[in-house]
Amino acid sequence: MEENKNIDKREFILDAAERLFAEQGFEAVSVREISKAADINIAMVSYYFGSKEKLYEEVIQRKIMLSDTILIELEKHKTYKEKLYAIVDLFIKRLFENRLLQNIIFREISMNQRSNMTEIIITQIHKNFQLIVDIIQDGIKNKEFKKVDVELTALTLISIIKTYTNSSKMACKVLHLDENENVFQAKYKNRLRKHIVELLSKHLEIESK
Repeated sequence: MEENKNIDKREFILDAAERLFAEQGFEAVSVREISKAADINIAMVSYYFGSKEKLYEEVIQRKIMLSDTILIELEKHKTYKEKLYAIVDLFIKRLFENRLLQNIIFREISMNQRSNMTEIIITQIHKNFQLIVDIIQDGIKNKEFKKVDVELTALTLISIIKTYTNSSKMACKVLHLDENENVFQAKYKNRLRKHIVELLSKHLEIESK
């Protein structure tokens, strides 16, 4: 029971820190603000994380890493077409669910003030990118897909998803959608998924689901 309480406290701190870092940036947020937002004693931040820098790193790392569960899930799909669509679904789901984190990542890469953190982010993004590349390459080898520029295809796929999930105001304006977050997610997520599947189908010569 005590262990569960400790996990809950850590998660409360991480959630509060993620929200504040996304809204204000790393430098503008104090440990006192984080502890107040998490409704815990300020000393608990140091107890669980040691420093604001370590807390910041964990905020990013806890969600950016692809888990082994995801890789196991991909193994359930027999064809590379199914694997590719599963990755599309996964990336859209993760980006919509972690919009605050995407703000932090975008700011971190753009400003590049903490080279170690930027390197961690870029390394993981590359792993995600390579996962898509591997699926497309294997699909080509097995004659499920036609020959294409694999790296540019993967980059285009990631860019489309990230651009519009990270820029909801722009997406709402361009696509004439309600800016209410729940409405945006409900209407746009399925529309985006359908569009990407259609693009991939035409580009790789596979049938739409």
